[in-house]
Amino acid sequence: MSEEALEQRDALSLVLENMHFLAIFNGIFLVVFGIVMYFITDQSSITALIPSFIGVGLLFPGYLTYSKPHLKMHAMHTTALFALFGTLGGAMAIPSIIEGDWGNATIARIVLLLVCGDYMILSIMSFRKARMKREESGN
Repeated sequence: MSEEALEQRDALSLVLENMHFLAIFNGIFLVVFGIVMYFITDQSSITALIPSFIGVGLLFPGYLTYSKPHLKMHAMHTTALFALFGTLGGAMAIPSIIEGDWGNATIARIVLLLVCGDYMILSIMSFRKARMKREESGN
């Protein structure tokens, strides 16, 4: 790559081209976060592990994309679906915040909303970029 081409690559482009690494990172974070929340709540409810379930839904397809690039499109769409589930589940924190409830469940939902919402937005941007690139190449 020429120096000019390297200068044109910005941070967002780098992230959008490597979404599988972001999926793996977010997946690991959510799995660990869900397990921590489960033990903080004295193992009182299996629902404290919901962030972990969403994290697994990001982690495995993200790794699948890394290990088998020919499955990239399907695996990344799967991560986007799990991010959507996490975003919708995390949005349930909004009424609790309005009521002033700042318990463990609300905090877990806020984290889920932020992590999955951010990932979902970046996924949409990545899909659009891949589509434009595909259209430019004529495939």
